[in-house]
Amino acid sequence: MNLITYFALLFSSFSSVLSHSLIKTAHDPQPAFGCATYYDPALKLTVYTGVEKAPEYPGGSQAWLQFINKNLNEANLDTTVDCNVRIKMIIDSTGEIRKAVPTRGNAEVKDPNANEKEVLRVYLKSGIWMPGKCGGNNVTTEFVESFTPCIK
Repeated sequence: MNLITYFALLFSSFSSVLSHSLIKTAHDPQPAFGCATYYDPALKLTVYTGVEKAPEYPGGSQAWLQFINKNLNEANLDTTVDCNVRIKMIIDSTGEIRKAVPTRGNAEVKDPNANEKEVLRVYLKSGIWMPGKCGGNNVTTEFVESFTPCIK
């Protein structure tokens, strides 16, 4: 395991999940008790917060590490900028990524740096995830993951 993979796993496993939510569509089950809502005007969907289980890459952390090793292009990284990248994603109830965007603080990044672009590229290439769960049902979920692709 190379150092980049080690630190990516370390920070991914300790990442702070800043928000969990579920988006209700006509096909989603009714939300469980405790799933508060907000409306996402960009997606034109009602978003529920407080899922019981966040989405996960199929096969768990070991499979995620293998995917990172295979797909992260170290040549695209810039160690002169912040190496801690946070990605906010919305994964639907089938596991498809509906939205992925880098964040700084609580704001979505409009002009991502080289590291944010590379991490975002890897996440978008990752395919179908295991969806989040609320009330025991697969639900569309918003969550934030931290990823550190380089070492200074």
